[in-house]
Order: sequence, then structure tokens, then C-alpha cells
Amino acid sequence: MPSPADAATLPPTQATNPSTSVGSPPRHEISLESPRQRLEAKALPLLKHFVAELGSRDEKLVLSDQIARHLNEFIDDHIGDHIGDHTSEAAAVASLRRLLRGCVLLLFAQDDAYIVLRPGVGLQSVVRLHPLSDRLERVSRDEFLQVMDASVQGTEYASQNGLVIDFAPFFREFPRVVEPQAMGSGISILNRHLAGQMYRGNGTFNLSLLEFLRNQKLQGQQILLNDYLTSPEMLRTELASLREELQEVSSEATYSEVAHLMRTRGFEAGWGCDVKTIRETLALLAQVTDSAEPTTFEALLGRMPLIRSVVMVSPHGWFAQDGVLGRPDTGGQVTYVLDQARAFERRINQQFAECGVDATPHVIILTRLLPDADGTTCNLPREKVHGSENSWIVRAPFRDEAGEILPSWISRFKIWPFLEQFAVESKQVVLTELVGRPDLIVGHYSDGNLVAHRLADDLEVTHGACVHALEKSKYLLSDLHWADMESDYHFSLQFTADLIAYNSADFILSSSFREVGGNEDGMGMIESYDTFSMPGLYRVRSGLDPRLARHNIVPPGASEDFFFPNTATSRRIEGVTQSLEERLLGAEPGEACIGELLDPSKPFVFAMARMDRIKNLSGLVDLFGKHPDLRNHANLLLVTSLNRAELSQDAEEIAEVNRAYELIEQHNLAGHFRWAAARLDKTETGEIYRLIADGNGVFAQPAFMETFGLTVIEAMACGTPVVVTCFGGPAEIVIDGESGFVANPNDHVAFGDALNRIVSDRDLWQKFSDGGIERVNDAFTWNRHAEKVMRLANVYEYWNHLDVMNRQALDQYIHTLYHTVYRPRLSTIQGGQ
Repeated sequence: MPSPADAATLPPTQATNPSTSVGSPPRHEISLESPRQRLEAKALPLLKHFVAELGSRDEKLVLSDQIARHLNEFIDDHIGDHIGDHTSEAAAVASLRRLLRGCVLLLFAQDDAYIVLRPGVGLQSVVRLHPLSDRLERVSRDEFLQVMDASVQGTEYASQNGLVIDFAPFFREFPRVVEPQAMGSGISILNRHLAGQMYRGNGTFNLSLLEFLRNQKLQGQQILLNDYLTSPEMLRTELASLREELQEVSSEATYSEVAHLMRTRGFEAGWGCDVKTIRETLALLAQVTDSAEPTTFEALLGRMPLIRSVVMVSPHGWFAQDGVLGRPDTGGQVTYVLDQARAFERRINQQFAECGVDATPHVIILTRLLPDADGTTCNLPREKVHGSENSWIVRAPFRDEAGEILPSWISRFKIWPFLEQFAVESKQVVLTELVGRPDLIVGHYSDGNLVAHRLADDLEVTHGACVHALEKSKYLLSDLHWADMESDYHFSLQFTADLIAYNSADFILSSSFREVGGNEDGMGMIESYDTFSMPGLYRVRSGLDPRLARHNIVPPGASEDFFFPNTATSRRIEGVTQSLEERLLGAEPGEACIGELLDPSKPFVFAMARMDRIKNLSGLVDLFGKHPDLRNHANLLLVTSLNRAELSQDAEEIAEVNRAYELIEQHNLAGHFRWAAARLDKTETGEIYRLIADGNGVFAQPAFMETFGLTVIEAMACGTPVVVTCFGGPAEIVIDGESGFVANPNDHVAFGDALNRIVSDRDLWQKFSDGGIERVNDAFTWNRHAEKVMRLANVYEYWNHLDVMNRQALDQYIHTLYHTVYRPRLSTIQGGQ
């Protein structure tokens, strides 16, 4: 088999992919009919002129941020002030800006320029512009992918047939979002579709609903409906009779007091804990059998106690409750999963109590066992989740080809060869722990969702996929130049796993709109997987469609036990406060800290993250050092897992640490900064935010890309104002100018100005402190998160019961990709190294 480097130069028939397309899906194009793409008469010459200038720079490929920058320069240099009095020229410029807003890339191939436009959020269209043409020509995805491949492989190799991946045919019957603002609201679209089905064929719908409700069991016992009810007509009759009889019973009567009455009518436990609740739920059932109202149907399914046991899958990194945050591959995801597990348990308990069901929830977090635990609990096969009744971390090992257990941590980029055996071993671990199958599997990140896919497929369980972060959006051109990065990142496996895992999931959970469809200025993570090519491996005609009603935005919350306002003094622990003040905020640096402070009473610009390039903490050091007003008003505080490069084995982390030291020296920050190497637990994390708020400081989140930003809502919940990146989820968390500032971390002046305004204006500081607390309470709580996920799981389980999307064909297609692409690529990682 050729090496990864060779694969980039071989034709597809000689590279690592099969030489024929899986399936034979039809060609399809994206329409250009959009007001933003109807150029005024003078705009086309302007576009030609602009494209010609870009071409003169000898750059074959120009990306979105470069296009935007060059466009501004072009307009300033060639048009500038001259358009002010000329309406037609101004209109042409405005039209050109609209056309190229959010433009993904521009590729030069011989005399042609291929432009990937975004006529709307979540949409892409490809056009070709020739210098002599008087119009933009539409280009099919297939043609454009071939041109992209040719830019890497050459025309001869790229023109040969290779593997084409297209999931579109398998989702033809699946509801789609029409309006961009509805992206990420899959459950609403799905319910409207189901309601429409009911309206068109009420009898068929009611029969399916009867079968679905009659098949439900909990701990082996039938709930909701029993076998006495054999037809929709019988259900209607007995339901009407039961509702009439319950009107004669006290609202306060418990389910046990009316259980016999309900069973004689065909109704089992699960409709309510008392007669008042039972009446309400049965009223919803009656409405659903008569009406096509989607919100009523969702409300009914949302009340059903269908889920008792949940498996959450998160294999990579160091997964434990203490002493792991800040280690490689270990950050906010661990906090997210632990908080989600507790929230699931609380929600299921609440639902059981409301429904009159006597059962105990069981939640397990499936992760990797690390024999070399380095002082953590990662070597324990079973560990109870703090603050839970019956939630557990359950660990299974990674094994090599000989079956030997891998003792030590390995990077998330290197774990792919071990996941299949991990899934096989985990299946028995899960069945033993739960004494049976789970009711729901929730995968986390790419690797967790690949394992979740295998488990859900084997156990025939609903699979909800949490996105978190997709690597493709983090690394520029990681698809087109995958072969050059393969030895470090193994993107051929990563991206293939993403296509398999997220297309196989029953529903997909994202934390923010930008994860799904981005915004007018840029693509979302899911959208970036819709059409792309990995030359020599495969072309993706339709990968992950952001407009399918499978995507649901369900933001996480901040744990109220740890993240509460700094003004709640009675809840704060004096010993923790004093310890953190001495270690991190005093004039002299405490243990594992560097940097004396000339004036520790100044407000702090505070940042806490891993030393990853994408987190951009070194960029924060740079912009702080270059902003004299900010340096005058504030000190800089960094809290990271380490502040010495020699303590790391991660190349990216080492580079970031070294760069931070260089910038500290370059800007002469001695006396103005503190850098602490600390892995704070959640109690300490909440308190450091509150200490920053006590001193009227600000939390900075300057990442180049952040999928959500859990630290942002934690800081806001504690009363600390924030300045956050405009790239990703934080820009949706923060209402700019009301609960903080949103700024571009690449614009050091603007980001620094935003920080300085907060620390130098006490009234503005107070406005953002209050606004941040209110924003979190309104929109980001774990109770709301868990309630929605449980409702989603119920609705999508019913959707699977209908089986209208030919799931069997999709599963076969995914199975083919797994065995013809993913498995062969595993051999490129020798022993996981």
C-alpha cells in the first residue's frame, strides 16, 4: 500500500480508495437564483477586475478571510471616495460585496476562476468565471471537486474515476429546513412533518402511534398501553371512557388509586403520578389522535417515560473528576459530560416521579481505562459520579493487535486503531453494568460517536451525537492537503469517522447555531463537511447536510452548584478564597506560578485554557503587551495546566508555551502578568472567576475558533464580564454590548480596546456583570438541556419506529464505507504511533 505522502500524487485508482463510486446517486447542482447573486450591470466588470488582481498574486487558492481582506483593499485602491456621488457605481460595489460575502474560496485553474459562493446560510453554490465571459456559469459539485483534485494531483490523475461519497439519496424522504434561521431546530421541523403525515393519513398514523405506545417497556414491564387495545378505534373509545370516568375522581388521587381502573381500559403506568397529571396527559393523547398540531404531539412524546438508562461515550483524553483538566486532549468536554450525566439523572428522576413510574435511572459514562494513571483515578474500572445517585464512570482498556492493554495516554489523533476492539469490549461492559440494553446512547466528539455508532448498531438503540468540535474546521485545507498532514493528524480516519458516525446517528446535538450553519460571513462546522475532497482518497458530493432535520441546537449550562454570582458571599468557601488569593493574585507568585505583580490591586484580564494554538493564549499575551492603555489599567492572569515547555510531550503545546515566553520578554511584561500552572477543580474554578469579579476584572476568550465556550458561561454566571472571540459559539452566548463584548482576536487593537473599556469603566463593568448573570439564567441551564435531549430522544425513537427513510439502505451504505475506506486506512497507523 502506498504511503500517505504517495497517495496525494497517485491517481484514485492507485491510491487507498476503491476505484468505483459507492452507490450511483444522481448529479445535483445548487441554484444560483438569489438576489445576492444577481449582479448589476457594472458589477460583473468589477468582479472580473477584482479576480484578475487576485490572479496576479500567483496564488492558486484564495480563502475566505483573504478574499474579504483583498476585496476591501481593491475597493479602497480602485474606487475609494469616487463612488460617493455616483449612484450606479455605488450600487455595483454594494452588489459585489453582497455576492462575495461569506465566499468560501476562489480557485484558479488555467484561465478560469472557480468561486464557491454562499447564497445563504447553510447553502453553497459554485460558479466559473472566464475573463471573456459575460456571465457566471453554474458548476456542478462533481466538476468542482475534480478541479480541486487537479490543483493537488494534476489534471491527468484527477480526471480518472474514483470513490465518490454521497449521502443525499438516503435522506431524500427526511424533512429539510427551508428557512436558514430554522437550521438546528430539527425537532420542530420533524414534528411538523409527522403532523402532516397524520393529516394526510390519520388512520395509518394512529395505528403507528398505537403500536409504538404498546411496545414500550421499562425494566421489562409494559408501560403506557397494554395488549388489550388492538386498534386505533378501540384506543379512541377506551380513552374517551377513561377520561370521563377520571372526571369523577379527585385530582389529588394517586396513580395507585386508579391503576386498576386504567388497566381495565388498556392503560398502564406512565401517564401521571396523580389524577390531575393523568388527565392532562390523556388530554394530549386525545388531541393528537384527532389533530395534526405538531406542538401537541411533541408535548405528548416529551412527557413519556421512555428512557431509564443512558450510555455516554467519551474515550479520548484523561477522563476523571479530579486532577485531569488541562492535560492533553482534556478540557471543557470532561466538565460538559459530567454535568450532562448528572442533569440526565435528575431529569429522568423528575420524569419518573411526574409519570408515576417506580424506577431508578442508570447513567454510565463509557471511557478509556488508563493503567498509568499518573495520580488520577483513570485506572479505576468503575467510579461513581460525584453528586449523583446512580451515575458511573465505567472504563474499558485499549488493546493492541496482540490483545495487550495499552498502559498510557495517547493523543486523540492516534487512537483510531483501538476503537473497534474498544467498542467490542465495551458492549459487554455496558450490558453487564446495566443488566441489559440501554435506552439511549449519547456519543461525544468524533471518536466517541464512532464507538456510539457501533454500540447503537449492535444493540439497536437510539443514538444521539454531540458534535463538540470537528477537526476539519480547525485546520485550514486539512481535506485538500490531508496527505501532507497524515502522519501527525490522520485526517483520513478522522473525517471518514465523522461521515460514518454523524450520518448514522438518529439525531445530532450542537451547542450553537454556528456549529451547524455558521453565519453570513463563514461556514459552520457541519456545513464544512457537506462537499469536500481528499485527493487520492475520495470525493464527498454530499457528506453532512446542515439543513436536514437531524440537527438540534441544545446548549449546555453552567453548574449552579459551582458557578454562582460573586455577590452570593454566604455560598463562598473562605478557605478556598484565601488559598487562591495567595497562590494566584498576590504580589509574589505562589507555587507553580511565575511573574511578580507591581500593583496586584489592578483589575485582571483573566484567561484559562489549554496551551493549544487554537485557544490563542499567546495571542492574548501579544495584544496585552501591545496595548499601553490596557497595561496601564490591568494585569494579565493566565491559568493553564503547565507553564514550562519541558513538562509537555505535545508539540503544539510546547510551541505555544515557548511563544508566550518570547512575547512576555518582547513586550517587557515583568510586573504586569501572572502565569499559573494549575489544574483547578470546579470549586476552585468557580471561585477564581468570582475573585476576578471582586476586583472588577474581565474574562478573555480569544480563541481562533471555539465550538461553544463553556468557560464563557461559567465566567458570566459568576458575575465576571467577558470579551469573547467572534469565531464560533461564544458570539451566540454573548449579546454584544449587553452581556459582554464580541471581538475579532486577529484584530489586536479592537480586542484590546474591548478589554480596556470594561476594566476602565465601572458603570460598563456593572452592566456586563449583571447582564451576563441574567443571560446565563435565561438561556444556559443544565435542567433545560436535559429536558430537551430527553424529548428529542423520544421523538426520534418514534421517527425510527415509522422507518420512512429506508434506514436499512443507509446502514448498508455506512457499513460499506467502514469496511472499504475506514478499516484499510487503519493500517497506516503502525501500532497507534
